[in-house]
Amino acid sequence: MAGSDNEHTACRYLQKRFYEYVPQCTVESFPVSSQHLESLSLQVLINGCWKTARASLLNGSPCTDGRELEAEIVVFQSHTDYHMPDVSWLKGKGVIHFGAVIPGEHAYRRLMEAEPAFLLMVDTRYPSSLPVANGLYPAYIQKYGAVPTINVAFDDAWNWCTLPAIRARLCIRGENRASTSNNVVAELTGTAPDAGCIYLCAHIDTQAETVGADDNAIGCAILLELARVLSVRPHRCTIRLIAFGAEEILSVGSAEYVRRHRQELKQCGAFVCNFDSCGSAVGWNQLITSLDADLSRRVRDCFERSGCYYVEIDHPDPCNDLFPFTALEIPGITIMRRNCENGVFYHHRPDNTLQILSTTEAAKLAQASLPLIEALADADNLKSCCRSNPQYFQQVQRLWAETYGGWESETAKKECQNGKNCSER
Repeated sequence: MAGSDNEHTACRYLQKRFYEYVPQCTVESFPVSSQHLESLSLQVLINGCWKTARASLLNGSPCTDGRELEAEIVVFQSHTDYHMPDVSWLKGKGVIHFGAVIPGEHAYRRLMEAEPAFLLMVDTRYPSSLPVANGLYPAYIQKYGAVPTINVAFDDAWNWCTLPAIRARLCIRGENRASTSNNVVAELTGTAPDAGCIYLCAHIDTQAETVGADDNAIGCAILLELARVLSVRPHRCTIRLIAFGAEEILSVGSAEYVRRHRQELKQCGAFVCNFDSCGSAVGWNQLITSLDADLSRRVRDCFERSGCYYVEIDHPDPCNDLFPFTALEIPGITIMRRNCENGVFYHHRPDNTLQILSTTEAAKLAQASLPLIEALADADNLKSCCRSNPQYFQQVQRLWAETYGGWESETAKKECQNGKNCSER
């Protein structure tokens, strides 16, 4: 998890491995809130008996300081109930929130102003007997605060609503501690350093109670393999391979990188290829894109020549490491594999292990991306052939300001005030 000792170990491992293939590898540190959970107890009252239920704590959620909170259970259907003019009936309640994602800043503000006792989040994308681990948006917490918020299994929530369950007790021991996360930045400098830069990305961190084999150890493995292959010969343009920290708390590492290097990116940044959750043994390929029509055709032609076909998602998605680059109008793709209509069935669950991976399928995607990367890296005029979708701009800027807090993060402000450089060779 972001900011944990294990994430720091992964960072050091990746830096060591990158050095096998690249001459330059920098670690850029940035502050995060690291979750330290000692114990979590959830009980629900059904037919006069208190029954223990499974749960996981959302990233960013406050704990209860060891106190047991007890409240009446109410059900909130997030897809429709945010349209209600008054949600004050949630005050002091244990809210079963059907819907993993709170739909926007306005909805989150109204929810916090209603002052529920705690939230029991139900991920309706993945009906399951296991709780799906998710997180709260840091920018929302900073503006409006948070109440104790946990994930519960869809099957359990269904039973509580139909039996029904009357009350719930929640006790969370632990804390959110100030910590650091890291971006590992490996560089293959081009023969014409002013010709532009291509960014190849993945994220290091995972979610609660999962080793994250497909989210996103497989993406980091692809970065190492591409570093090996691309280092065989020089290219005209610079290739930068970045393993981001803290993606699971809304791409904090990617956003911090883009903020810190904003001027450089505006001058030199040309294309981003992000690998995330692209190893599912069974399923189909999906590309999230921010490309103009010409570049979109070029990407598709390149992949299909390698026998890789995919579904293209051509609208902005703020929940992956490509998005902060999109906010700077740098075009790019996020390469993924899906095995159910809403993503992957093991999303943010403990069974996201090596057993669900196909390294063969992941290698096919890496192999398909290689000709595209090399063609762009050898281009005479890289930026002229890499353009983003112009229709994105207003929507992306709104999402960037709302969900990420815009360009001036608290970290960036402090560094400007103190004149600090957080890079470590």
